[in-house]
Amino acid sequence: MHSVKLILNATVVSVLNLASFVIGFFIFRMSGSGEQRLIQGASAFLIAVTLVVVWLVVFRKFNRLKVEYDYIRIFLLAFPCTAVIFVPIHFVVTGYLTGIGNIVAIVFYLFPMNALALAIAAAIIRRMEKVPRGAFSAESK
Repeated sequence: MHSVKLILNATVVSVLNLASFVIGFFIFRMSGSGEQRLIQGASAFLIAVTLVVVWLVVFRKFNRLKVEYDYIRIFLLAFPCTAVIFVPIHFVVTGYLTGIGNIVAIVFYLFPMNALALAIAAAIIRRMEKVPRGAFSAESK
């Protein structure tokens, strides 16, 4: 059951990350700027970090994650989950399979984004529950 929760959380994190790219694209289009990578990338980064933190903090009673180790597991599981979700979506939208370069680019983008979001979420939950660093959450016992 615990593995299912980890995979579910990693999948939600992946969906939120991919949704942030789409929202970032709409922000770029509304801005009228010619700098797509700058506008979309920065917007998607901030939106994804915010959405992931909100998911993990607001729904922590549902998630029941251990403060340290489960966040690291979600961080690692989010990479393959994102690829598994992104490839079929890309195929449906464009009509062809994405190249490995797109997947590698997403992984390099997700690494700092998810690391920051999961670290912030773990720190907020640790403070809310007054759990010492390295200890497990009181909810996960």
